[in-house]
Amino acid sequence: MAEINERGVPHGAGPEHRQVHDYVRILECPGCGHGVLYSFSHDCYLQPWETDEPWDMDWTWRLEPEDLARLRQGLADCPDPLSHRCQCPAHGVLRNERHAAVDQDEARVVLGEDGLPRLRRRTGQQ
Repeated sequence: MAEINERGVPHGAGPEHRQVHDYVRILECPGCGHGVLYSFSHDCYLQPWETDEPWDMDWTWRLEPEDLARLRQGLADCPDPLSHRCQCPAHGVLRNERHAAVDQDEARVVLGEDGLPRLRRRTGQQ
């Protein structure tokens, strides 16, 4: 539904290990209409015996269908929602707010006064 951010190259695409690849995307299930804010991080810069962190880590936050509807509304003027390289105002806001839902398993999308989408915790602080 939307690619928010990406950096690095996928594992195996570079000449050796010691690379980073991470991305943040919003995905939608066509069957049930729910979505997920998905953040993935691959970091094989350090070999497994040099660190206690796994190479691959991911985090997810559930989004309700009404959140995805607001996201579509907020991305209405975006020329390319599926490009993490897009420089539109909506992508800029989402890149800066992509971790607003941390410490919860559900997130929500709200529209700011400027009509741009923002990620928030489902409960608690706005």
